[in-house]
Order: sequence, then structure tokens, then C-alpha cells
Amino acid sequence: MKSFAAALGAVLLVATAASAQRPDRTVDPPIVRSFNWFSYVAGDDIRSNCGKDGRNRLRLVYNAIYTEQVRTYEIFLQPDGTAGMTVGVLADQGVVSNLLIRDGGDVLKPWSMRRGERILKPEETRELLNLLQASAAFGPPRDGLRLPDVDFWWTVASCRDGVWGFQAYHHPTDGFVNVKFAQQLFAWDTVLVPVNPPRKLVPAELRRDPNAPVNHMKANQWTLTVGKDGLRPR
Repeated sequence: MKSFAAALGAVLLVATAASAQRPDRTVDPPIVRSFNWFSYVAGDDIRSNCGKDGRNRLRLVYNAIYTEQVRTYEIFLQPDGTAGMTVGVLADQGVVSNLLIRDGGDVLKPWSMRRGERILKPEETRELLNLLQASAAFGPPRDGLRLPDVDFWWTVASCRDGVWGFQAYHHPTDGFVNVKFAQQLFAWDTVLVPVNPPRKLVPAELRRDPNAPVNHMKANQWTLTVGKDGLRPR
């Protein structure tokens, strides 16, 4: 038991150090993600570097009830018309009390992202950008839109030619009627975890249960609020 506690302490120390050095660049390690998640969804790192580093990039986040599934798409647009796409999927996080610890690597496994990569051809990149344009994905977003962790929603953070953009879509507030890009992204997704599709839910405020376990779907843990050009600071 002492060796397990020591190993976990070492993991915490390393993850905290990594978080201090790269506050917005990664959400892969679960403990780092706990510090960076809201900033990551907001695209704070993209926004702060937009127009400074010459990079054209997109970050799309699909929240399909946070404890059930999250999918992230990092798109890096290249001068030759291609684009690099990195996919991250967080799913089946489980409940802590149900974990069977076999070795140190199992401790954080339920909360670790599964990764995939793909290179988009120029015609695929154009198709994606056209679908995003048709979805008004480059903004402006609806000021005051609320995004609870227990709902289905998309966010899109972008920097194109030095111009920052942000958009958000919430189900069932808008029924995802403006999301034209989802099915194509899912078709290109290389992570072999089935997509958790939107479904009809009771409004989040009626599903709040202060007595529910932390990982229970009904326990509304956090809500993001959209501002005029991005997420409002928490």
C-alpha cells in the first residue's frame, strides 16, 4: 500500500510540474487536464498566439456528457492545402470505487485520452473549411449560451490568417441545426470508439443532484458560459 501511495505521489508531482510548464498545450495526462480543461476548451493558447506565430489552426471539442464521452479535434492547416488532424477521445471513465489496480499504469487509465492522427488531403481540408463556414463556426457566438458538463455541445476555437474566432452549439437549445461538420469529422475520426450521439435529455438544471456520486451523470459539476467572442472567464 505504501509503494502504491508513493507511486501515485510521484505521478501527481510530475503532472503538476508539466502543468506549470505547459499550461494550455496538453490535456492528455488526467491530472494536468484537471488544471487545464476549461482553458483548453476556450482555446486560450490559440487566442494568445493568434497572429504571432503564423499558425492557422482549429480546435473542435465535442462534449457528449463529460463523464460519458468527449472528443477533441486539433486541426493544423498547412501552406500546401493539407491539414494535420489529431483526435483525442475520453470515454468510459468509470467510477473510482470500481477500479481494480493491477499496476501503477492502471491508476489513471480510465481517465486517459485515446489518440489518433490523420492527414487531410487538400480537397478534404477545403471540404472541412466549407462545412465550418456553412456552420458559422468562426463566430461570433451567442452571448450567454450555457454549456453544462452533463449536456451535448460543440465548441470551435480558431485562428486563421491572424484572426481569432470562436463558436459554440448546444443541444437541445439549438438542436445542433447549425452543425454541418460533425458527420464528416466523425467519418475521418481514426479512434475506434463509437461516437456517443446526442439524445433527448431533461434540462440540466432539473438533473442536478447534490447527493449523486461525482461521476454520476446527474451530478452537474460545472457549466461554461459563452461570451461575445469566446468563453467567459471562470
